[in-house]
Amino acid sequence: MHRGLLGRRSLLAGLAALGAAGLVGCNASAGGSSDEASPTGAARFSYTDARGKVVEFDLPATGIVAQTSVAATLLDFGYQVAGVYGDLKPVDGKLSYQAGDLDLSKVTVLADVYGEFDVEKLAAMNPQVVIDLMFVKDELWYLPDDLLAKVEKVCPTIAMEMLDLGLVEIINDFAELSGKLGADLNAPLVTDAKKAFDDATAQAKKTIAAKPGLTVVGISRTADQVWITNANQAPDLAYWKSLGAKMIDHGGKPDTYFTEISYEQLDKFSADIIYDDSRAGYNEAADNQPTWRALPAVRAGQVVAWRPAAPYSWKTNAPILTEFATTYAQSQKVT
Repeated sequence: MHRGLLGRRSLLAGLAALGAAGLVGCNASAGGSSDEASPTGAARFSYTDARGKVVEFDLPATGIVAQTSVAATLLDFGYQVAGVYGDLKPVDGKLSYQAGDLDLSKVTVLADVYGEFDVEKLAAMNPQVVIDLMFVKDELWYLPDDLLAKVEKVCPTIAMEMLDLGLVEIINDFAELSGKLGADLNAPLVTDAKKAFDDATAQAKKTIAAKPGLTVVGISRTADQVWITNANQAPDLAYWKSLGAKMIDHGGKPDTYFTEISYEQLDKFSADIIYDDSRAGYNEAADNQPTWRALPAVRAGQVVAWRPAAPYSWKTNAPILTEFATTYAQSQKVT
């Protein structure tokens, strides 16, 4: 997935200069893939990531660091990370939804925008691992290669696969990771959330079946450019599609998340319900684009705030799915 789109699009100019070359290593190492006790008898974490890399360390871990969405996801499963980085500055006056229920007073913040990362502060934490998402093969979402090299002088990284995976698969992967880190997956926090998600799924499926002709599209936009989402790659949109929702074809390659178009082409991707990327907050110039305002869904008020990269958990996605079902039930055919 395009990093600038899923981070701050205004920060595509590049990374801030970073020092900390040659920093000390951490207490993690690559090795086998089975969970077993260490020679000292301590519990051992072992995980093979999306790149095939194996990360191991003794438990309990005190220095787990994660990108915002990852940290919030782990918290939804009952695991509190020690450090976090990513989109943590307020958007329209409040913390980004990507941060979920994170309490910033309980974590060390290593960066609050895309493209920044305090490597020296990371080293001081003596971290076991840094965890990020992977939307492009062998590339970490919030750790571009030059930054990744500096981070990996301090400790290993784990890449969580996003490409070609469904929402439920991704949630299950994070449940497994949380459990390996020490979260109790049988706690009511998790089991109640799973039931709520299953109930929301049933509701959404029934609602879609009652109005099978409605079309849906996910859009990300600035004042000058528009990106149409590939519903087969966006985990939430792909899940809605699996429940019967008719998604607009993005018109691009099957392994890409977005197709970039101009506003003049936007009417070719018109849908009855538009999910409008809410990460960057309100953009008056984008909303005043004539082609945007002319879309039937915009005129009908059938535009909904879309929350890509929301924490990948039952807890977060149950209300999102319920909201989708409610919106779908209230919408009318306008295209």
